[in-house]
Amino acid sequence: MTDNPNERKISETPGVKSVLDEAAERIEATWREKLLRETGSLMTENALLMAQVDEFSRKLVEATDRNERLEADCNERIAFIEEKFELDTASLELENNELHAASVRYSSRAKELDRQVVQLRAEAEAMADEIERLRVERDAALKAQAELSDALLAQHDLMAAVAALKDRLAASEQRAAAAEAKVEAMTQMKDE
Repeated sequence: MTDNPNERKISETPGVKSVLDEAAERIEATWREKLLRETGSLMTENALLMAQVDEFSRKLVEATDRNERLEADCNERIAFIEEKFELDTASLELENNELHAASVRYSSRAKELDRQVVQLRAEAEAMADEIERLRVERDAALKAQAELSDALLAQHDLMAAVAALKDRLAASEQRAAAAEAKVEAMTQMKDE
């Protein structure tokens, strides 16, 4: 506020007051227009940001759903693998027990063959060598069986090896029986 009487008179002059009012209106209109522009710009920017937030939220939901589906699929596959592993393990353990029982039987038969072939001469040495070779192979198979007990998936190869031993032992038993029959026949002929 001014105390100058001349300035008070100028401001109270109708023409000057009109000019001042008009200038004030122009300034107010200019500021109002600027404020509207800035407000519109801020609203546009806010809308863009909201759209980005919505997009990010949508992608986050999609990623979460995808991760949940992947986790569910992984869990299902793990459960299937665990169940299959348990079944395979049980089956292989049963086969392993059967192989062990068969090995015990083969060992007993081999000892019986040892007692029988003692009486043979020429064929006895060849038979003893064959049985010894089979015993080494059998021991190697049993050792491999013990070493592979933790890796049950390899039992099929061991089954094939034991089956081969079984066939060879059966063949050896047949040859031993034939040799024993020959010896008995020769003994009977000698006694006669």
